[in-house]
Amino acid sequence: MAVSLFDKYGGVPTVTRIVRDFHERLMRRPNLRRYFEEMHVDSIIQHHIAYVSYAMGKPNQDFTMRAIHDQHMQAGVTKASFNHVTEIFLAVLEDEGVTPEDMEQIEETLKAVRGEIVSKGLEK
Repeated sequence: MAVSLFDKYGGVPTVTRIVRDFHERLMRRPNLRRYFEEMHVDSIIQHHIAYVSYAMGKPNQDFTMRAIHDQHMQAGVTKASFNHVTEIFLAVLEDEGVTPEDMEQIEETLKAVRGEIVSKGLEK
């Protein structure tokens, strides 16, 4: 059985470090912070834990495509914002020592959910 990237890189302790760094970097950018202004900080952290865990291949019944869609469609996320968040996330992973090959796999996972997250400017 293949080991997930979540497990390969140390599971919960690593995800915790990644989420802290990711969250701090996002909140320093007003154009991205605006998506989280109506959310309680604990909800944001839980959202980021689920996002990072999902991106790293941890099976999570609560983070389905439907859940991703429902959580993001009202936020009006733009393609540019999605790309910026992805760039920040990949920079955090690089700083954490994730290999380029594994980062490519994670980026592909994120690209697969882009249509469930990006809503602003899309035709209905």
